[in-house]
Amino acid sequence: YIPERLPDRVPVLLVLHGSAGTAKRMRSDTAWAFEEIADRHGAVIVYPQGFDRHWNDCRATGDYAAKRRALDDVGFLRAVVARLDGDPALGARRIDAEQVFAAGHSNGGHMALRLALEAPDFVAGVAAIAASLPTADNFSCAASGKPVPVMLINGDADPISPYAGGEIWSIGPFNQRGAVQSTLATAEYFRSLAGYTAAPFEHRYPDADPVDGTVASRMVWSVEDRPEVDVITIHGGGHTIPHPLKSMPRIFGRTGHDVPAADEIWRFFRRQLLSGGNPA
Repeated sequence: YIPERLPDRVPVLLVLHGSAGTAKRMRSDTAWAFEEIADRHGAVIVYPQGFDRHWNDCRATGDYAAKRRALDDVGFLRAVVARLDGDPALGARRIDAEQVFAAGHSNGGHMALRLALEAPDFVAGVAAIAASLPTADNFSCAASGKPVPVMLINGDADPISPYAGGEIWSIGPFNQRGAVQSTLATAEYFRSLAGYTAAPFEHRYPDADPVDGTVASRMVWSVEDRPEVDVITIHGGGHTIPHPLKSMPRIFGRTGHDVPAADEIWRFFRRQLLSGGNPA
């Protein structure tokens, strides 16, 4: 999605679909919210399509084509952004290599975390929804050990990816994904890489929709010249993308309406381009 107004140096946001998903479905699952952001702030939004509707993320377990073939999805996403630079639709504008971001849901969130682990030179920040790092025995990535800004948005009643860690629930014996760490352990990993030792800033969002059965809270590690690490917890929320109006199917659990996930993600990314933001 290319809005009418863009800066000379163009930010790019990769928005990654979940397992068995499509680029088209990811647009509707996010209610086109990222495109509204692009119109307001000037950015190119890209919805890449995973091979056979999956991404080869950092989980070693998974019986799907992208995993079986060990596809280089990090290389694929690099190529997608490289192909944008010089696209006639951008005119004389160029992609800003320092403003490439990635956000994803479920399998797409896991793929965003792979970019954080393996391609810190490529992404200026990632946001993972309904995803956490795999456990050590389910880990297949070559982590760089370099800090990257990371935001996690997870529901603590997620029926598929357990907030407290453990085996990912799936349908059938051929759809296993192995175990993941807890949301807080995942945040601790990136917090430690960034060198934070103090307690995070904590915030409770207003309960804008008392009927949805969820409330939201946030933890932020942020000081000048260090990558920010955020955790937004949707208490009572499921394997869903928070949105003020749109709800995902109830089989995935409750959708929180208190936090506009797309707006929070974009603000998080933009903060990384500024120095010394106050988390309050």
